[in-house]
Amino acid sequence: MPKPFYEYVSRCMGLEFINFISSNFFINTFNLKKDWITVTLVPRELVDSIVKLSNTNVLSSGSLCGWIHNGKFVPAPHLFNLSKRYGYKHGCSVVVKPQGVKAFLYGNDVLLASFDHFIFPVRKGDYVAVLDSSDMHAIGTGLLLIDRDEVEKLIREGKMLVAIVKNVFDLGIHIRNERFFLY
Repeated sequence: MPKPFYEYVSRCMGLEFINFISSNFFINTFNLKKDWITVTLVPRELVDSIVKLSNTNVLSSGSLCGWIHNGKFVPAPHLFNLSKRYGYKHGCSVVVKPQGVKAFLYGNDVLLASFDHFIFPVRKGDYVAVLDSSDMHAIGTGLLLIDRDEVEKLIREGKMLVAIVKNVFDLGIHIRNERFFLY
């Protein structure tokens, strides 16, 4: 298990979820871009089938769960949704109001005006899940630009249009880049 992946998932989702992943999934890593390692989860029951297919130049397999870049794990929203689907709790999240969800899915950053609350632990500089407040599903991943203590100060100062989460990856990319998936 890659160390950055283990450290992030342990801190944000807990050791029980790490054990669940280890028991049920093969963790697959591969490089498609320089300095970026893609991390996927392959259900253990499919590993043998994929090995048989490996003679046909399989580029990747499994569900995307994130990337490792410059020694840090950058989670994909699918990892947070996987933990939710199997009944595990997770932190490292920012919950966003409906208007912020729409903006984020169009590739924009999360503004303080759209912020609902944090699910701890979070700290400035962390990669966090951006959760839709209506169903608590992850719609993307972002980089937290402020400390949790700064929220009240910014509200008092009326700085509601300050970006608090930089958009790194959102599920809207599948719609915006539809051509990419058709060819």
